[in-house]
Amino acid sequence: MKKFFFDNKINFLFLFISFFCLIGILGVENISFQNTNWLHDGDESTYNQLSWYFFQNDIWRFPLGSNPNYGEELSNSIVLTDSVPILAFFFKLIKPFIQTNFQYFSFWYFICFFLQLFFSYKILKKFTDSIPYSIVGSLFFLFAPIFIYRIDYHVGLSAQWLLLSVLYLGLTHRINKSKLLWILLIVLSSLIFLYFTVTILIVYSVLRMFNFYFEKENFFEVVKDFFIISVITLLTLYIAGYFEIRFLDSMGLGFGNYKLNFLSIFDPVNSFHGISWSWFLPDIELSAGEEIEGFNYFGLGQWIMFLFALFLFINKNYKKKILLIKNKREIKIFLFISFLFTFWALSNKISLGEYTLEIPINEYMFAALSLFKATGRLFWIVTYFLMILSLIIIYKCFDKKKSLLIIFLLLTIQIADTSAGIKKKVYYNKPLDETIKLKDQIWDDLFQRYKIVKTTYPINWSRFVKYLAPYMEKYRIEKTNVFMSGRVNRKAAAEARYDLYDNFREKKLSPDTIYLVESLGHLRHLKYLFNNENVGFFFRDNIWLIAANEKELMSDNDKKIFKEIKPKLLQINKIENLYFEEDDNYYGFGWSHNFKKLGIWSEGAISTLFFKTEKNYGSLKLEIFYNPHITKKNDILKFDVYVNNSLIKNINLTKNNLQDEKIEIAINEKFITNNEIKIYFYFKNPVSPYEVFESPDSRKLGILVKNVKISQI
Repeated sequence: MKKFFFDNKINFLFLFISFFCLIGILGVENISFQNTNWLHDGDESTYNQLSWYFFQNDIWRFPLGSNPNYGEELSNSIVLTDSVPILAFFFKLIKPFIQTNFQYFSFWYFICFFLQLFFSYKILKKFTDSIPYSIVGSLFFLFAPIFIYRIDYHVGLSAQWLLLSVLYLGLTHRINKSKLLWILLIVLSSLIFLYFTVTILIVYSVLRMFNFYFEKENFFEVVKDFFIISVITLLTLYIAGYFEIRFLDSMGLGFGNYKLNFLSIFDPVNSFHGISWSWFLPDIELSAGEEIEGFNYFGLGQWIMFLFALFLFINKNYKKKILLIKNKREIKIFLFISFLFTFWALSNKISLGEYTLEIPINEYMFAALSLFKATGRLFWIVTYFLMILSLIIIYKCFDKKKSLLIIFLLLTIQIADTSAGIKKKVYYNKPLDETIKLKDQIWDDLFQRYKIVKTTYPINWSRFVKYLAPYMEKYRIEKTNVFMSGRVNRKAAAEARYDLYDNFREKKLSPDTIYLVESLGHLRHLKYLFNNENVGFFFRDNIWLIAANEKELMSDNDKKIFKEIKPKLLQINKIENLYFEEDDNYYGFGWSHNFKKLGIWSEGAISTLFFKTEKNYGSLKLEIFYNPHITKKNDILKFDVYVNNSLIKNINLTKNNLQDEKIEIAINEKFITNNEIKIYFYFKNPVSPYEVFESPDSRKLGILVKNVKISQI
């Protein structure tokens, strides 16, 4: 009874500390379930809340996490938007009892603060049997930079207490005697963030294999348990909605980009937010990926603790005391596990500062490993294990008072050092700055009547999300393809673009939809198609949008600016480079990116170029410098070229070499009106890299246009 009462007093203390931390980070007004403004800060939290908004207002579907109205046509799930699915499921169940504007993320952060303290305390108490020491020691885990940093960046990754629960279970329980607890952890982590699930599965597997060896377990019993856990894991993932996108769509080219650098543990600067987490240690110049997902700064107090514990470990005078540590076998196994995770976190590009040793790996292995490309996160469990081990060693080597005094001093140093970063996190989450919020009355007018919002370039991580998120929530928008997600169905996204452009060419606009115009190139194409139709073109808050049957709503300024929209000038005898990322370019619909490199890819069956010349030069010659996308499936690329709707040329391309090629198109002056030229490419057999197993890229590619040149004939 006494123990129960005392444990509850400690839990109450942790609840108080957690609430204090919550207020410190969010501010008092942002704790409320009904306050969602602070989540619309234009960062990660924006799409966390927006995904939850569409999920809660949708019907129940199967799989349970299916969230098609957020990312319409592109396929989506609540598990892919880092919105803490387990809470999303729970609060959707009780939706009749909650208000319209509702968020659970402040509650989630509170849970994470508390459980971070709770599990670290439980571990230390198990090994030290000292309540004061364990309480003070648990504060190291609360103020760990890798934890505090994640409070506003990838909300699900705030659940680092899952790693501590794994360490508690693995260090203090026999693996074959705690199967149900491991299953519970795996299921729970699957409903929070998949990276934790992967970590837990690997830890479980290693522990079970070692236990099989040392305890001489029955082989078939072990196989049976692995089978049960595998089935339960896959079933959980399926029900939760992880398979709403294809397996290959989770692959990419990211392995090694978001990794651990050997110097990451010394580097206090996180480049994503530009925050230094140390008053004392200087910035170490690492790659952006290493400073974002590879961020693993220990803190000065933690570093001193590690080095001090290492000194005690190798000092013969303390050997006998260290040998008294409980569960030495489990500790040794976790040392091995730490080695495995360190190696994985480093990736095949092992870096020490700017020096990198790259280990070549098979392209298919590379793609598979890119399923979990942010390998720097995998080092977190190593960090926490080293913290636990160091605290245990210090406790065993000194009496209770001295050990408590030592770690209190180290904690003071840790907080003093990392307060450089912590102070910048205080009340960090604020609403989007007024200077970039939408101000024009048109948004209120249209959002009250239109319940679907789309972009002219349906793609993941739309640039419009940060502007429109609060309005979509405020005005109860029902569907949108303006979204952000951790993964996307690449094939569905490509097909959504092709269907949309076909509708535009057929002059079909949905009467219940607002369209946000992605670029000036798209705007020029839309003007060409709808200039004489009852379509409203509006330029408000530096964003172009269109809506069917709203032409009369255009202001005088809209009409003035719209009238000035003309094809971009292509100068005679000058080679112009084409970049998809440039807003003001020569392309209309049917083009896509080249991973921020020179050139634009034709995508789909039809691609269009628009340009004009300074004056009437008579007949012209257009030179297009390109690379064809020719595969084993289409060894001849066939397409037709139209100039201002007149067929000019039939082209059959073969790839004879790897050099750039050139298309020459003669343009008779009789096809030119007002010095404006529209080039249509009609591709008969474009093939996606996905179709020929080159990559997960599902875009149907034709030619990569790098440069264009116009000259007189």
